[in-house]
Amino acid sequence: MSQLLATFCELPDDVLEELQANDTTVIALKDLKPEDYANVTILLGWDAKIGNAILDDPTSKLKWIQTHSAGIDYLPHDKIAAKNITVTNASGVHAEQISQSVIGDILYFTRGLNTHVTNTAKKIWDDKHANIYVLSELKVLILGTGNIGIELAKNLQALHVKVTGINHSGRAVEGFDKTYPIADYATAVKDADIVVNILPGTEETRNFFNDDFFSHVDNLFMFINVGRGFSVDNDALVKAVNAKKVRYVALDVTNPEPLPADSILWDIPEVLITSHTTGFSYDYNLRLVRIFQQNLPSYFTNGSFIRNVVDLNKGY
Repeated sequence: MSQLLATFCELPDDVLEELQANDTTVIALKDLKPEDYANVTILLGWDAKIGNAILDDPTSKLKWIQTHSAGIDYLPHDKIAAKNITVTNASGVHAEQISQSVIGDILYFTRGLNTHVTNTAKKIWDDKHANIYVLSELKVLILGTGNIGIELAKNLQALHVKVTGINHSGRAVEGFDKTYPIADYATAVKDADIVVNILPGTEETRNFFNDDFFSHVDNLFMFINVGRGFSVDNDALVKAVNAKKVRYVALDVTNPEPLPADSILWDIPEVLITSHTTGFSYDYNLRLVRIFQQNLPSYFTNGSFIRNVVDLNKGY
């Protein structure tokens, strides 16, 4: 049975050959015409206008959506579930990049690079070193112990950092010295110097980092968000910084995005904003396609998938 795959990116020759060998035609998402929508069986990537038009077509043959991101909060879950369409995400494609970016954020402040950047712009030679730290002196708490959290924990431990983690159940995870259930976050955060959010985007995590969360924080060296922008209450975070509860902040994701120019977060010297870029690399699309490719043999054989199948009810 012939199939039609619509993709947001170019595919390498070996993937094209595998698809052609399985009677699958490939077309770029941008080249799809309305008359093609009903015949699309696989979506690689997501375009809201096209994707919803395909889902709304009563004759749609869509069976599989491979997202270009790990998070799927932007998808119309109810429509997809109603048509029994499988969603696989990009979990794992960001692990190295985000882990290295988070370590870069930490080093930026622990090694005083933030001060040197300011001094360089002002042509100031300042050889004081009172506010320079060694990573092994600090304890890191990672909220979210999936692929990214595991990679980050592994890299931090190579730098002799004690790493604890938080996940839904508190199950033990390789690479973490200790893990807590999310219900016990107040206990876990009391012993942390640096908090890193990598939690998935669900209703449970919406505004998780609010006034109540920061009430359990005292003299936190750094708060980092590479999870979801809507998990942080901006007003609560600003109050925590102003109250000296949190010394430094690194935000890769914000709410909303793009962050408006009049947001106070831009004006706080202790805040570093990286504009939702930490997960990317020059070969991001190829990394994603290789994840997608791993599911092709089982999909073409019996319609099953071996990795990254999303539970639409959970949202990850």
